[in-house]
Amino acid sequence: MREELLMDADSKTVFPLLLPDGGSPMWKQLIPDKTSRRRESTTLDLRVELNRALEHGRMIEALEIYELVEERKPDEPRWSHRKGDLLRRIGREADALRAYERAAHLYSARGFDARAAATAKLMLAIDPSKGNVLERVNRVAERRLHRQHRVEIQLGVRRPG
Repeated sequence: MREELLMDADSKTVFPLLLPDGGSPMWKQLIPDKTSRRRESTTLDLRVELNRALEHGRMIEALEIYELVEERKPDEPRWSHRKGDLLRRIGREADALRAYERAAHLYSARGFDARAAATAKLMLAIDPSKGNVLERVNRVAERRLHRQHRVEIQLGVRRPG
């Protein structure tokens, strides 16, 4: 048996470990890994972990948490948007573009046209060749307004404004 020290990342506490000679550490068998713990936790717990990771500058861990939250809430655009912000901050602009594009599509599908357009403009700031996304977002908004206007005409209802 040999002794090594293990430091807990959150509490900065140091624990002595007895390890078998030539074998894998026994603590790996006793402590479940973080990914299995995260999969069992609720979205609220993930948000707490996310805030803690961001506060401590653990960007890769925060990115993994964003991906888990996106899996759990696939129709929520703000997680893709925030993931895009983080990816852009760490310099992964191609991945940020994909996250922003997903967010713009989800914003538009939920009727948040101004946010969809703002997200599309973020994409244009990264890559000016992505102008088609802004056109797509504006067309979706235009169709939605056209349908709404058509219903108002058919019902004889006029909105103030």
